[in-house]
Amino acid sequence: MHPLIRRLSRTLATATALTLLVTPAVAVAAPGTLATVTGAAVPAAVDDPPLEASTPTIVGAVQVGKTIKAHAGAWTSGTTFTYQWFADGVAISGATGFAFTPTAAQHAKRLTVRLDGSRTGYAPVSRTSGRTTFVSRGHISPPRPAIVGSATPGATLTVARPPAVPTPDSVSYRWRLDGESIRGATKSTLTVRPEWRGHELTVSATVKEPGYLDASLRSPAARVGAAYSKSPNPVISGTKRVGSTLTATRGTWSPSPSSFSFQWYADGRAIAGATTSKYTLKGAEYQKEITVTVRTYRAGYGTVLRRSAPTAEVLASAVRWKDDGTDESFYVGKETRGVVATTYIAQAGSGDCTWGRQRNNGTELARDTGSGQRMFTILPTDYSVWTNEACGVWIKYYPGMVKTADSTAANGNYVLGDHINRGEYSTTGPADPGTPCTYAFYEGFYGEPGVIDSGEVTEPTSITLPTSAYGFATAGCAWTRIN
Repeated sequence: MHPLIRRLSRTLATATALTLLVTPAVAVAAPGTLATVTGAAVPAAVDDPPLEASTPTIVGAVQVGKTIKAHAGAWTSGTTFTYQWFADGVAISGATGFAFTPTAAQHAKRLTVRLDGSRTGYAPVSRTSGRTTFVSRGHISPPRPAIVGSATPGATLTVARPPAVPTPDSVSYRWRLDGESIRGATKSTLTVRPEWRGHELTVSATVKEPGYLDASLRSPAARVGAAYSKSPNPVISGTKRVGSTLTATRGTWSPSPSSFSFQWYADGRAIAGATTSKYTLKGAEYQKEITVTVRTYRAGYGTVLRRSAPTAEVLASAVRWKDDGTDESFYVGKETRGVVATTYIAQAGSGDCTWGRQRNNGTELARDTGSGQRMFTILPTDYSVWTNEACGVWIKYYPGMVKTADSTAANGNYVLGDHINRGEYSTTGPADPGTPCTYAFYEGFYGEPGVIDSGEVTEPTSITLPTSAYGFATAGCAWTRIN
């Protein structure tokens, strides 16, 4: 068995935290003390040398709603940091991470960040950054509104306004005919007048939020014309699972339009590029409701936009399997007790999750044991695999399907750039002081052959998650991003 796998197994067997992600509790060290993860104060020896320390810098656009980060610079290796952000010299409540997102309360103020560094055997050091420019107003991102209904005399049109980010404090509307404002038309609905036949209608939605610039977007135009005798809403069919393909059936229209166009939505927001009658669900649509709109054109007829009913929430991938308690192997690509060769993800339950890949003679290619989020890649060249009941259900991994915090990691396996961001991370040391914690970088989650590099941790340590790695695994430590 690979030494790293043995260490992971040994560490995880003693770990008590089975949560997917944790943020280590830290305390700001008072003068003459060292910060610890429990908040207890440890007297610093008078003759302890001071830490090597740099003045931190603040990186990022300084505006409401944009995340900025504290860059520590060069400190003694293994230094553990605590952070405090300030606005015009006043501490911001709760702003104690390496990253901070200004709110309306910080608009027109200047920010600084203080880093308190500590490490056993060194005197603690504090450094405060220079001031930023004044925090500017943020930018709301409102999707383009659409006119729903049939643009025919006497019909009532409705504004479909997908949710904006952030959620605005207020929304106002303005309807226009051939680009000119229609007097009094400031609601989310409009009744079409007979004299507008042959003209084009648009509507603008303006959103406002304290601390942000007002934002306004105009809908595509709807031409007023004759009514279709039949113009049904589209219907969505297909399995509502990640990886499955949905189909929009437009129904029978009379007379038949010259053209149809489609747009798919997830929780009301348009899915980029999803503009045909079929759409294959991606990981990002997991646990969201899907709708589709159909828009038509025929000379002399009014523009019609029909919208489907929303689906139920999208479920996880249909490609899934689990141990059934028989202690038998699953065969790669076979119909009987078969599994598909791909990458799987599971949330381990009580106890340690163990899996193994096997050759056709029954010998093992690789094995892994651990708790927390598990990742497992079955190769087409594998003959069979096995897993224990503690793993729970193995579900085909799709990017975006299982989201975690992007700046912390504890027991488990993570995809870099999806579950957590690359960068520099630090830990205060093992959760169990008597047992080293471990970490590894992977080129693929298929066991020992996929390990690029690994290490053990016995004290406060910093590591960099490299661009060359696809995955990251850790056991017995909690890591927080610092750069």
